Amino acid sequence: MRLRHLEDGSPPVSPTPERRAQRPTPERPTQERPASLRLVERGAPATKPPTGSAGQHGMQGWYWSLPAATRDVLTFVVLLAGVFALMTTSVVLAPAGSHVAAWWPASGLSVVALLWTRGTRRWLMALGLLAISVVANLLGGRTLAVSIGYAVSNLLETVVVTLLLLRAGGARSTLASMAGLGKFLQACAAGAAVIAVGAGVTAAVSEGADLFAVGRAVGASHAAALLLVLPWFLGSSPAPERRRAERVAQWLVLVAVVVAVFAPRQSLPLAFVPFVPLMWGAVRMGQRTVYAQLVTAGVLATVLSALGGGPFAHISAGRPPEVVSMLVQAFVVCAALLVLPLSVAIRQRQETMTELQRSEALFRHGFNGARVGMLLLKREEHALCVVEINAVALRLLTGGDGRTEDDLLGQSWSQLLGPASARLVDDVLPAPVHGPLPPDATGWQGEVRVAPPSHAWLEVTLSPLIEYSADLYTAQLVDVTERRSAEEQLRSALEKERRAVERLTELDQAKDDFVTNISHELRTPITSVIGYAEMLATGDAGDLDRLQLGMVEKVQRNAGRLLSLIEDVLVVSRVDAGSFSFTLGRVDVRSCAWAACESLEKQALDAGLRLAVAAPSGSLHVLGDAAQLERALINLISNAIKFTPAGGEVTVRLRVDIGEVRIAVEDTGMGVPEAEAHRLFERFFRSSTAQSEAIQGTGLGLTIVSSIAHAHHGEVGYAPRPGGGSVFSITLPLADGPQKDDPVDIETDDVDPSYSR
Repeated sequence: MRLRHLEDGSPPVSPTPERRAQRPTPERPTQERPASLRLVERGAPATKPPTGSAGQHGMQGWYWSLPAATRDVLTFVVLLAGVFALMTTSVVLAPAGSHVAAWWPASGLSVVALLWTRGTRRWLMALGLLAISVVANLLGGRTLAVSIGYAVSNLLETVVVTLLLLRAGGARSTLASMAGLGKFLQACAAGAAVIAVGAGVTAAVSEGADLFAVGRAVGASHAAALLLVLPWFLGSSPAPERRRAERVAQWLVLVAVVVAVFAPRQSLPLAFVPFVPLMWGAVRMGQRTVYAQLVTAGVLATVLSALGGGPFAHISAGRPPEVVSMLVQAFVVCAALLVLPLSVAIRQRQETMTELQRSEALFRHGFNGARVGMLLLKREEHALCVVEINAVALRLLTGGDGRTEDDLLGQSWSQLLGPASARLVDDVLPAPVHGPLPPDATGWQGEVRVAPPSHAWLEVTLSPLIEYSADLYTAQLVDVTERRSAEEQLRSALEKERRAVERLTELDQAKDDFVTNISHELRTPITSVIGYAEMLATGDAGDLDRLQLGMVEKVQRNAGRLLSLIEDVLVVSRVDAGSFSFTLGRVDVRSCAWAACESLEKQALDAGLRLAVAAPSGSLHVLGDAAQLERALINLISNAIKFTPAGGEVTVRLRVDIGEVRIAVEDTGMGVPEAEAHRLFERFFRSSTAQSEAIQGTGLGLTIVSSIAHAHHGEVGYAPRPGGGSVFSITLPLADGPQKDDPVDIETDDVDPSYSR
């Protein structure tokens, strides 16, 4: 995938798109080491390879089939045996007349052994290393004192290197970075210094040798051993994909160059030439190949120099054998110091590139796969120009007019917006900032409209990338065109609704005014009709016969009904207008009940009903308007009379409760259907029973009762009467009634002897 680089050192950003294939996420290959010697952090034990892996076959399969304790003991013994074999070989093959071995690879394996163990077993391993070192030196023909001195020095070197590596973060992470490599080299240098001092002192005291000559030779040989052996066990990068021909050619060139430089009759100072193929391997091959080539070059140089070949043997002719050994191991150390940093740097670069590719793939997946529009913008003078754009943003900004990504790249994104939105976006662009933005730097969020042909409304969230000062921004685009359209329609509907409500309010007010006016206009002539009818009935205009008197009574009755209807309409209109006034005072509800019953006595008698009042003795005072309370009771009693057939009974029952009085009007009439009970106090509501029985009424009486009760801080209620009929009630607070500490008899059901018809 081609990379497009931003100016001013900005990081590479891959081009979008449908036109380019996505780069697959690279897989990091793994490389297994022998399970018995694989080191982990802080000396933790090796873990069993997964089932089905190659490690399950052959020797490793047999090894992992053993119990854990057996595996640990076996590894312990193998490590000690390996160290002993290397020590014995180095001592036996030491140059004649030399106080030290030419090379000491056992030092590297000893550190590996201590790194592998943990806890108390590390102490056992240290004692084992000390013992086999003494034995190996004795087998090489050295005295007991010299053997002990060299063994103690070897153990101190091993302990120092192990502790420094553990302090550096563990074995597996040592060669993973340049910082880890630096700590590794410090550990090797410290170990070489310890063994140089220890061996030099031992040789000088026990054998009279030159302390500095022996120290230099031993330090060089051990440093070379540590640098060549330890990297094998401290982790390595996977080998890169290389052609087999290149790998074979590089190996052949390295071996040929080392052999040619250190050939028996070659004396030219060409010791630097092997560095070239070693660096070739460091750059092109994996770390394990580099380690193998370092060991190969070191062994060949050591062996050939011991046979008298190469520049070091030539310039050291006639000198002690320690000089040749020191020069050869110094060559090995220099090769390791040149190749190892390069190899680690290449590994770190590979890992960084792998992570970068993964991050790039993740970014590309999130950027291109986002369900919202995404833009990457870069400040150019006083505008934000498009650097990256995903498919959703391209569709939103172009409206599908055929423009492609390349048409928008490098263009100021405000030019894609309408004039007002473009000015808005340019105004919120902050001034250039030199250096990184503060961590609390904020962006901008708002809504803009795209220029034609799209005309889309977009919700934009503009956020600065803090790591890149104020030069780079991300913009998220969400299409809110439908939401804006819905909001516009909602606003329009609400405006229409508001105007309709105002119009309905005006019409309602006009209706109320009309009803009030027409009621007043009707009231005057009806009053006159009732007055003249009374005069005729009383004979003030002359005697009437029975037929004429019956006619006058019908006029009186219907005129009274019409006047009552007009009064009800006027009351309701006053309630609606808020002008329903009361004259408050102490009112005896017993008197109101008697008065209401007396007003309707003739109507009850004509209907063939018994009308009674049941109340406790004594006065029951409430704070209210006597006329309005009486009106409420008249409405309830007249309703009961209308809905009760002849022979029935209507009872006004007063009960006193704590702090309040309940006035209930009970009848033995036809009742109210249960499904309609909740609507009884609604304006103009008439039950289905009233309609089917053709009972006259307007549906305003109970509404007026409810209004009067609430104006007196009371409540109204309805309940079916057991045995048939209805119970309508008004509950009012007593003006000075009994409280909880002054109870009264609330069970009195005696009919008032002063009123019963």
